[in-house]
Amino acid sequence: PGEVIILWATGFGPTIPTAPPGVAVPGSSYPTASSPTVTVDNIPAIVYGAALAPGSAGLYQIAIQVPPSLSDGDWPIQASIGGTLSPAGTILSVHQ
Repeated sequence: PGEVIILWATGFGPTIPTAPPGVAVPGSSYPTASSPTVTVDNIPAIVYGAALAPGSAGLYQIAIQVPPSLSDGDWPIQASIGGTLSPAGTILSVHQ
């Protein structure tokens, strides 16, 4: 709980500036055009940023802080961007 972690994902949509399709992006930043939201056990996580991962094509990294109020366990985690939800069934294991 309270740790900052990086989530890896695909399908987070357009970036600013527009990233070249199908090409690994250079080290410069390509943040998402919209800000995502992330919940862990339906508790909002602080999202520090979301951008394409340098050296990858279509792979995003999302920096979040795990909600400090979570207890130990396996909790559902879900992201949303532009009204589209990530698939259900993904869990985050939390241990102090």
